[in-house]
Amino acid sequence: MSKVNWHKGKPTESGTHFVAVKYVEGAGTFDFIEWDGKKWNTEFDGTVIAYLTLEELVKNIPFEWPENCKIVPKSTSPKSGKAENSWEEM
Repeated sequence: MSKVNWHKGKPTESGTHFVAVKYVEGAGTFDFIEWDGKKWNTEFDGTVIAYLTLEELVKNIPFEWPENCKIVPKSTSPKSGKAENSWEEM
């Protein structure tokens, strides 16, 4: 398992978060839950004990894209000053 820097307390931004939920019985689970700025919008009886933003979750998961794809090397300088020349066809 990877170590994750969980946030405790209440999120500062509204939106969907990846959370660790602890139930009264002592069991726990992970879930995706919406924070509306004041409370977690959920129907379960557990307590959210920690959370990650979705951006943090994606950065912490070592996964690959599900399709084979061509890797395009990052260009260090545009071919010209025009925006249409800064894109490369694959």
